[in-house]
Amino acid sequence: MSPSVLRFVLRSDHVGRRPFGGALRNGEDGALHVARRGTRGTALGCALLLCTALAAGLTAGPAAAVPDADPPPGALVAATAAATGAGDAATEALAETAAGSMVELGRVAADVEVPGPKKPKPPAVLAHSRWSWQGWSSGAAGAEAENGSFATWRGEPLGVVGVWCDTSAQEQQDLSAVATYNGFHGDLDVAVGGLVTGETWQQAAAGDFVDRWTTSVRNLRAMRQGKGVTYIRFAHEMNGDWFAWSVTSATLASYKTAYRLYASIVRKEFPEARLTWSPNGGNHADATADQMYPGDDVVDVIGPDIYDGYPEATTAAAFNEASAMWSDSATPRGLAAWQAYAARKGKPIALPEWGLPYGDHPEFIKGVHAVVAAHAATAGSSMNAGRFVYDVYYNVEDKFKIYNGQLVQAGAAYKALTWGS
Repeated sequence: MSPSVLRFVLRSDHVGRRPFGGALRNGEDGALHVARRGTRGTALGCALLLCTALAAGLTAGPAAAVPDADPPPGALVAATAAATGAGDAATEALAETAAGSMVELGRVAADVEVPGPKKPKPPAVLAHSRWSWQGWSSGAAGAEAENGSFATWRGEPLGVVGVWCDTSAQEQQDLSAVATYNGFHGDLDVAVGGLVTGETWQQAAAGDFVDRWTTSVRNLRAMRQGKGVTYIRFAHEMNGDWFAWSVTSATLASYKTAYRLYASIVRKEFPEARLTWSPNGGNHADATADQMYPGDDVVDVIGPDIYDGYPEATTAAAFNEASAMWSDSATPRGLAAWQAYAARKGKPIALPEWGLPYGDHPEFIKGVHAVVAAHAATAGSSMNAGRFVYDVYYNVEDKFKIYNGQLVQAGAAYKALTWGS
């Protein structure tokens, strides 16, 4: 009922001194009776009022689709009775009309969907422009990448470097590792965001860490804007079992919701950044890669971390065997398998981390180069499904180092090849 009609009902001066021309009282049967002291004007006004109220109520609901619906028969009887001065007839007709109208309103109300408690809507992920890729950018991580000696040793400048800013909630915001590259004008891959010890994916999906993530992304943009492409790896290696942000089938839905929430922040606060979805090359979770994939609109690059092993690439044949492996039909394991997966998804591929944890195996270096070079991205093209856009060698700990470490043969194999395009 509209406010104007309601006011008309409640104000007695519209239809005489008292509503309905008389007092209302409870009868013995509990029904409301209108006192029989109504006047012709009162009866006519009430009849018209009921028609108006009913029409107003219906036009706000499903009955709006029938604007020419007839008024209740009782209203016509009431109007006719009022016109002839029949007080008792008008009273009875009005009571009948009121009862009939309430039944009709109840029927309409039953068809109206009453909204329940409002639930928070999932964040909208802003669309980004179709990326144009620079080709294959190659680089490294570690102290030697930071001080420039890795580039000098290999005889080529680093097109991309890798850092990690996910050890604590404070580090996620401060991004001190990114700050060490303030003077670097090239691409940068940063592992940032996710959870810290004691936090859960359920909390993340509920938005508990939005403030922290927003601060982090804003700080990252301030540090990196205009210095090259920034690739953000949210909760990297989530399919492992060694990080606070590890994902299982029980937390899968919350993880995907949280990933999309984080992505919505990136799209809004740092739209130039690109999101690299970065599982571990080998799956350690009870969910497949496809089940963990958060969506095409929030993944710009598929970037698995690939390390030598299982089996170790002591020969070219061993590398090829490992490279082609799949954990299952929906979960790649080796480098060539991941390349095929990225091509199926229509996404470029990257190697944000790769290296030698188990020994000096030059065939691994040669094998990685062969796969990446064969599927390198085309500079200036936006059509790079299954094409490598960057790689970062993990020259971080002694056992991984191909420069300034103990992997002499692997280092020689790396240095003899051309990296990047």
